[in-house]
Amino acid sequence: MPNLLPDWMPWIHPAGRLIWFTLVFVVGLGVVFALMRQPRSDDPTTWAQAMGGAVGVFALMTLAYAIIPHEWITFSDSYLQWDTSKLLVDSYAVKVDYQAVRDVIAAGLYVVFVGLNIFLFAKWQQRPTRAELASATETSEDAPVVGRSRFGRPIRSKA
Repeated sequence: MPNLLPDWMPWIHPAGRLIWFTLVFVVGLGVVFALMRQPRSDDPTTWAQAMGGAVGVFALMTLAYAIIPHEWITFSDSYLQWDTSKLLVDSYAVKVDYQAVRDVIAAGLYVVFVGLNIFLFAKWQQRPTRAELASATETSEDAPVVGRSRFGRPIRSKA
């Protein structure tokens, strides 16, 4: 993959693949959020729609759980040189090297992606259908008020 990023900052070129794959992931999330704004169809899902969705979810999960953490670890090892020879904390009782910091950041990426994954799956399933959306947008003035319930709310039709 050619690295087309500029060299005006010394770390941009070595982090090129991490930056590109993160941008692809963000664009994919943008597509998902745009699709989540549309209501579900009242028709059952076709085979082609299901396979297209499965390929898209697989691509985003591959980026989130495989490529982005791997590229972070590669960037921190090769350019930042965060390994066991560099120590962040060096005291009598505690020794923390930069490799531990690198691994904590990689684990944090996994935690963020799992949370985002669960959030997106839940919101995707909660999308209303077109019929539910149409019935919710109907004005309540269409049905005449017949009376009031014992709680004071208007009754629209006789039971």
